[in-house]
Amino acid sequence: MPIRNRGTAAAAAMFLAGLTVLSAPPAAHGMSGVAATRHKAPARAGRPSFISRPQSGLSPGRTAGESLPARSTAGTHTVASGDTLSDIARQALGNALRWESVYSLNQQSIEDEARRHGFASSDRGHWIFPGTVLALPQTPAARTQPSSRFEPAPCPTTYGELKDTRCGFLVVPENRAHPSARTLRLAVALVRSASPRPRPDPIVFFTGGPGADALGNISELTEAGLNRDRDLVVLSQRGTYSSQRPLTCPEIDRFYGERVSLLYDAPSTGDRYVQAAARCRERLTAQGVDPAAYDTSENAADVADLRRALGIRQWNVLSHSYGTQLALTYMRMFPEGVRSVTVDGVVPPSVATPGWTWSSMRESFDNIVRACATQRACRQRHPDIGATFLRMVRQLEAHPVTTHVTVPQVGTVKVVLDGGALLNWLVRASHAPDTFPVGVDELAHGRPERIAEQWAAAWLPGSQGMFAHGFSLSVWCSEWVPFEPPAEQLAKGRRAFPELPRSVLAQAPQLPFLRQACQAWDVPKAPDSVRSVTRSSIPTLAVSGSFDAQTGAQWGRFVARTLSRSTVVTLAGVAHGTFDTPCGAKVITSFFDDPESPDTRCVSSVKPAPFVTDGEGAGTGD
Repeated sequence: MPIRNRGTAAAAAMFLAGLTVLSAPPAAHGMSGVAATRHKAPARAGRPSFISRPQSGLSPGRTAGESLPARSTAGTHTVASGDTLSDIARQALGNALRWESVYSLNQQSIEDEARRHGFASSDRGHWIFPGTVLALPQTPAARTQPSSRFEPAPCPTTYGELKDTRCGFLVVPENRAHPSARTLRLAVALVRSASPRPRPDPIVFFTGGPGADALGNISELTEAGLNRDRDLVVLSQRGTYSSQRPLTCPEIDRFYGERVSLLYDAPSTGDRYVQAAARCRERLTAQGVDPAAYDTSENAADVADLRRALGIRQWNVLSHSYGTQLALTYMRMFPEGVRSVTVDGVVPPSVATPGWTWSSMRESFDNIVRACATQRACRQRHPDIGATFLRMVRQLEAHPVTTHVTVPQVGTVKVVLDGGALLNWLVRASHAPDTFPVGVDELAHGRPERIAEQWAAAWLPGSQGMFAHGFSLSVWCSEWVPFEPPAEQLAKGRRAFPELPRSVLAQAPQLPFLRQACQAWDVPKAPDSVRSVTRSSIPTLAVSGSFDAQTGAQWGRFVARTLSRSTVVTLAGVAHGTFDTPCGAKVITSFFDDPESPDTRCVSSVKPAPFVTDGEGAGTGD
């Protein structure tokens, strides 16, 4: 969840909760103002009429939003053009998430057909072919899947009056693996286009976190003009604040407020976090909440149900931060009816882990330091600012500094800065980088107040129970942590910052002591399929900021490798989230207008803002 000028204390308090980064960087970090690159699907004469599980876009013989005719009889299904394993599982078994059981039962025949059509493998059912007869797993007749539906309702007023907006709830099963389980009511806002004659394909928005409430982003979306000529569909994801049974954790909010006065890297601080997570889980489960039901696959199924429930034939996806992980999963599992996809601040599901966060932190740091070196005033006043920052991380880790600062709405606050706190302050600094050099310089000269104030203000007065920390833990503890051994996490830290001590590198940026918290949160490991690479021909825009310390620009390029009709854009000097910046909004709206040829001319004119060099005003850049 980005923090740049979000306008709420909750947003500022939760800036580290919307993360992401990665391990082995796919490309060298670039600082140049742009870049807009295109990936086109290669022409392939005589290519068979295959259909992907859900990774590819619309297949031959099937139009967007068109439902499949029933072809399942007596325990079998004959594949027709346009089928995906998710479609088959949804129609025949009542649960799209059971596609893996269909693949496992038919693995031999699916793989044989893939080889017969010239493929080395089916990529676990990514490629299936018309005419293949699939056996269907038996499903007890008594277990019927509750149908999802949309129910109109008044709009909430949590974030002020929602003008020109209709609202309601999407009613879905809490856990599709247990069809008799309870249902959830997920808040939905339908924001009218600013145009009296909007285009027929609306935009559906997925926000980040995981755990942020998308309804809180509506003013940003409209102020950026993203509803210029299309309606917006905004879904408060399962477990988030505006929806039923939010997985909010005031216990963790309070811990974050206390942590500014504690040693960031100390095991005792980690113990407090684990205790807060355990108390939150105990309270939620006592209310009947099933933490294991709040994951990205269920989230994607909710989105697919929403399109059908609203009767929308075709829509466009706009996603940010964790929302991009959801978008990439959604377009892999449920590509039908998706016209185009924008991923802004990219989290690739195939590689995201706690240790993955290190690469984005390093990319942002290198780009901020390089930007200072390109501005004459900053270069002359702070010629070694990068080395100074790393020296101060080491120094504070050995000898922490305690100070007192004033935080608005809170008063005087004790702040402890150790190496881990300073390193993670860099995430906050990436959103307001103009004071990075002067803040580090002041710290090195015994004046920690500027950095201490910024660090404390990021967590206080807190999100006041509005951020769904429980949803964050359910996703991270099932889909990220189990797929990375602790030694590998540490190794990624050492590769990114070999200059730093082990005590700092032991805690992944933005996710300190997460492994311990996951033991308390106690959700099962997700199926290996959540790590599947998204391969798709759906037109996709991957847009990033070069200063993004949460989801580095490298990861936009990474996911584009398997998206055959993709455009990659990097905005220089922008941090986590571009959709509400002038150029970012322009590129995104032009992409939705013409997914094959978006207008990226503004990208080359975007430059990092001048850095502050004298402790007061901004310096002058070259």
